[in-house]
Amino acid sequence: MPTVSSSLGEGTQSVLLTVAILERLARVDGPISISELAREIDASKSRLFRHLQTLAHSDFVAHDEASGGYAVGSRLLEICRTLNRRYDLLSIALPVLQDLRNQTGHTAILSRVDTVGVHVLTSLSSESPIVLEVRAGTVLPLDTSAQGRVALAFAPASRFTGNGPFSQAFKRLAKDNAGELDRILQQGWATAQMREGLMGKGAPVLDSSGTLVATLGLLDTATAMKSQDVQDTDHLKAAAKRFERELAQAKFAND
Repeated sequence: MPTVSSSLGEGTQSVLLTVAILERLARVDGPISISELAREIDASKSRLFRHLQTLAHSDFVAHDEASGGYAVGSRLLEICRTLNRRYDLLSIALPVLQDLRNQTGHTAILSRVDTVGVHVLTSLSSESPIVLEVRAGTVLPLDTSAQGRVALAFAPASRFTGNGPFSQAFKRLAKDNAGELDRILQQGWATAQMREGLMGKGAPVLDSSGTLVATLGLLDTATAMKSQDVQDTDHLKAAAKRFERELAQAKFAND
């Protein structure tokens, strides 16, 4: 638990106190009183009360009327569930990515899709002399990367309202490559040259309702990976289908 020291600036103290409150609430099964929190965190009850009121207003903590104590709120629980789903994706995807990399000899990439774009969760580099690795957290361009084009093709209509990233990327791609998204939907995979000399391929990972939950990708030099290489494409699509099956099995086991 972080130490809230008076030698720190007011802003830093406030952040650390908030973290200390949330950590303590996460470790108990039910509501905890302000008095108990004050003893464990070594902070005044008046200061804790102000922080708890702010956190409760934002649904990060919940106030139990019966006991007067505080517990973890719905917003914090949703963040925890989101993180858990993300790490579930990684644990299920790792053997799929390893096999895909070994079968193709290319760097294999797992990404998740949200309202902003395509975010790399992890990548496994090939054993070729030229090592290509995409760092976790990298945001792939929607219209010029293979996985980004997959996200555009399989995204729900709600992603294209307004002038957000999906709408802007769709307009750019439609101008330069009319009909590309229809082709991707029909064939179930995409290819793109992200930059000179680098070729990528991508395929969708869908849940049981047909919603896009992730993308799998391959990356290598244009010399090592040809856009029309049928064998690479077949391995990529098979890996995506395998990932979908294993995600469905994991969800069934947890239901």
